[in-house]
Amino acid sequence: MSDRLQYITLISSLPHIGRLFSEHGTGISRYRLDERLTLLESEHARLLDRVVSITAWSSVSKIDTDAEVIALARSVIGDLDLYPDIQNLVRSRMETRTLIAALRRRREGAREAGDISAWGFGRWCRSIRDNWSDPGFGLSQIMPWVAEADRLMKAGDHVAVERLVLTDVFRQIGRHSAGHEFDFTAVVAYVLRWIIVERWSVYGTAKAAERLRSLLADALKSAPPPFAVVPDPESALQQEVHP
Repeated sequence: MSDRLQYITLISSLPHIGRLFSEHGTGISRYRLDERLTLLESEHARLLDRVVSITAWSSVSKIDTDAEVIALARSVIGDLDLYPDIQNLVRSRMETRTLIAALRRRREGAREAGDISAWGFGRWCRSIRDNWSDPGFGLSQIMPWVAEADRLMKAGDHVAVERLVLTDVFRQIGRHSAGHEFDFTAVVAYVLRWIIVERWSVYGTAKAAERLRSLLADALKSAPPPFAVVPDPESALQQEVHP
């Protein structure tokens, strides 16, 4: 099977992923997705795994230090010389990670960026360092979501922060994969979108379960205790007659 026919077959077998935060969900299970991805050439499968290792929160969270994350990102980008749009996508994701890290550091009381080269990546490091006290790090004209994320963090609305960041990341994927329909870049874009939608779906399920537990707890507070002793009517009558 030719490469193009191989990718036409693969992409055509994948269901449409709905809008982020919609009820549509991923449209395909992890098991079925992995099954479809067996159509990838071994080298493309390896590269996809590497891209996921540096872009998926569940993968990055297992890495101990910022320096290790940055080193991995540079290694992955270097591995993608034949795929400049995927390289740019990885760079954008790392820059978003740097902005979120800067917001958190500032919220936790850091009065300056410090040695940003030790924990930051990409184009915005200098702007972050030079505009540390500005809500949007001097980037509000081109990335208004940063100042909005700062406001939401201060308000303690972590769900809204996550929605905001995931929305921006979803747009990044669309921007860097534009013009790709039946090729490796299109597959990478699909998988990264799937990971984001699946992450939010699981988060929504967890929140729903938490709400259900809260409702049950409230209901149990007002319910009579189990095995409550029901007063004997005759005994009650005797008590009433003979106080």
